[in-house]
Amino acid sequence: MISSLYNFLPGRHLNRRAGFTLVEVLMATSLSAIVLAGTLTAFLMLLRSGIRMSNYSVMESQTRRAFEQLGVDARMANGYASTFTSGTITACTLTIPSQDLSTISQFTYGFDSTNGIFFSVPGSDLTSTVGRVDLVQYVQTMSFNRYDSAGTLIPATTTSDSGIKHIQISISVSRGTLGVAATTQVIRSSSFTIRNITI
Repeated sequence: MISSLYNFLPGRHLNRRAGFTLVEVLMATSLSAIVLAGTLTAFLMLLRSGIRMSNYSVMESQTRRAFEQLGVDARMANGYASTFTSGTITACTLTIPSQDLSTISQFTYGFDSTNGIFFSVPGSDLTSTVGRVDLVQYVQTMSFNRYDSAGTLIPATTTSDSGIKHIQISISVSRGTLGVAATTQVIRSSSFTIRNITI
């Protein structure tokens, strides 16, 4: 009796520990998990979006440089020859004279379907690796289009290159990264006029 009265005297507090109940801990944990999951999801979405934009940027820059190089060579060329594989044009060889017309060089632009690479190589030998430059990687499909001086498409079934005045290339590039869906883009070059060819 005396001890119980002692506990209720002014200035005395019961000896209790302050803390959280199990329900409060569970609710705080649940809310923290929801916030963390939302933050992680947003971070992953931003990361994937950044990777996809980076893939687009790489594909665009590679194809732009490749088409610029092809355009320069096509405008200087005075000869053109297609390479056919199974009824499809897989490469084109441009004959380019030097500025003083003393020497003639050839450059071939081709598609390595095994490795998915659009490349250029000096000469007309597609299998040569000497001086080969890989222009665009991760190429899925590629098509070479030829046009006459009136802008009419010359069918790929026509194996003769006579009458050709313009060329155009269409490339389908697909670039993927681990954990991110592949980014696919079809890029078509402008029509390059082979100015020095006489028809």
